[in-house]
Amino acid sequence: MNRSTGTGLAAAVIVAGLLLGATILRNVLGPGASQATSGGPTALPAASPEPPVASALEPSREPPAPRVAAPVPAAPDPPPPLDEPSLMTNLREIAPRDPKAAIALARQGNDRFADSPDAPERSSILIHALAREGRALEARGEAEAVVNRYPDSPWVREIEGFTGAHRHRNVYLDPDGALRIE
Repeated sequence: MNRSTGTGLAAAVIVAGLLLGATILRNVLGPGASQATSGGPTALPAASPEPPVASALEPSREPPAPRVAAPVPAAPDPPPPLDEPSLMTNLREIAPRDPKAAIALARQGNDRFADSPDAPERSSILIHALAREGRALEARGEAEAVVNRYPDSPWVREIEGFTGAHRHRNVYLDPDGALRIE
């Protein structure tokens, strides 16, 4: 090996050793060591009431603290109210801010109170919530069923305007010549 190659190799080993030493020193002493090894002011880190940091070569005596807190499980949905007025009050409150919950509650209400005077309004809330969730085909299907089930409700006109679904009525003449609408 010639002299220049040996000198270059020795210089590379020295530089690598200095970098390794600076890295270990920074890890042992903390953030203040980076200024001392980078040519900045040579101040020692302030004393802290915490115990000294263990060397990189010593095994840790305590387990490390978790970096991210575990997610808190979501609280289960409260059971639906026992009576329809309470269910409708809850449904009107949650519909603007939580369409998924509104869909579930409206369907529960429709199952329990299918033929009540509030059923067309509840169905309208359901249709709007389905539409907000991007479930247009389901919303249209619900609308078709609702406009035919509750044809004379004021909510049907709102649903017709919102979805384009229209009532299907049978119009015919009876044997006496009278107009019949079903």
